[in-house]
Amino acid sequence: ESTTNKVMLRTLDFDQTTAEYAQIAIPMPKSWNEGTVTVQFIWTAGATGNVVWAAQGVALSDDDAVDTAFGTAQTVTDGVTASGDVMESAFTSAITIGGTPAAEDIVVFQFYRDASNGSDTLAADAKLIGVRINYTVNAGDDA
Repeated sequence: ESTTNKVMLRTLDFDQTTAEYAQIAIPMPKSWNEGTVTVQFIWTAGATGNVVWAAQGVALSDDDAVDTAFGTAQTVTDGVTASGDVMESAFTSAITIGGTPAAEDIVVFQFYRDASNGSDTLAADAKLIGVRINYTVNAGDDA
C-alpha cells in the first residue's frame, strides 16, 4: 500500500540473498507459432540498485510427463531509477521453450531473481508486480 494515496499492489518479493522462484502455467493459444518468446519484468523496490531477472519455460502437451526440463533461462538487468517507482525492464533475449512445443500446449513459465549474479546490486527485496510475455502468432485467430 502506498503511503499517501493507498494504491495497493500485490507483489512477489524476491530476496537479495535467497534463490526464490515463481511459476505460472498458461494454455497457449492455437495461433501461437510454437516459437521463442520474450519477457519483460514489471517491478518496484524500496531502495536503489540493479536487479537481474531471469525467465525460462517448458511446454507440456497431452500425456507429457510433468517433470520435464525447462529451456535455458534468459536474463535482463534493470535498475531502480527512484525508490518506490514502477520499473519496466527491457525484454529478455529470445527464450527457447523446453519440451516439444505444439499447438495449444500449456507452457509453464518460471521467473526468478538471479541475486548471485555480480550485476545484481539491489540490497533489498525486488517486488515483482507482473510480467509481459511476447510471442509470435501464425494465424489471425484460433479458428
